[in-house]
Amino acid sequence: MSDKEYFEIKVEQLARVEGEGGVWVKVKDGKIDYVEVNIFEPPRFFEAFLKGRSYLEAPD
Repeated sequence: MSDKEYFEIKVEQLARVEGEGGVWVKVKDGKIDYVEVNIFEPPRFFEAFLKGRSYLEAPD
């Protein structure tokens, strides 16, 4: 192993998230250099139900 080892870890799918998700971790010189978490949830367009109404009418 060299002192300048570089590798990436990608987790394409995460369990227990709303929609789908993934994690991307970059490790450089034995230390975490970058972490990115992406949650991909398709639009559900709930705002269309509230068009022309008060925000107080939205359900909890």
